[in-house]
Amino acid sequence: MMTLFAVSSIDMSTVNLRIIGNMLAAKDIDAAAQDAIEQTISSMDQFNLTPTTSTTTYTLYGSNETMSVEAPECIDTSVASDDGAVVSNTIPEDNTWEIMASTGVDVVTVAASTIHQGVKIRMLVGNCP
Repeated sequence: MMTLFAVSSIDMSTVNLRIIGNMLAAKDIDAAAQDAIEQTISSMDQFNLTPTTSTTTYTLYGSNETMSVEAPECIDTSVASDDGAVVSNTIPEDNTWEIMASTGVDVVTVAASTIHQGVKIRMLVGNCP
C-alpha cells in the first residue's frame, strides 16, 4: 500500500512539474512579445503615415524564437486637449496607435503569443489618417 502511495505521489509531482514548466514557457514568450512591442514604441520612425517597415522581427532573450511586430496602425485621433500645446500656430493631435506582436510556436511546449497594445502619442497634425 505504501509503494502505491509513493508511486502515485511521484506521478503527480511529475505532472505538476510539467504544468509549471509549460506555464513558465508561456509567460516567457509573453514577456518576449511585450519586450518587442516596447522596442517598437521606442522608435518614432514607426509612427507616421508610411512606417519604415511593415513588420519588424526581433530575436530576444538569446533564444531562437523570433517576435514579429506589425507596423503600428493609427486607430483614433483627436485635437490635443490642453490649450498650452500650440506649436507654430498648429494645435497638435493626440493619436492612438495599435501595435500587435506575435511569436512563433515554441517547439517544446507549443506555446505561442499574440499581444495587442495601444499607445497614445501627441503629434503634429497629419500623422494619423
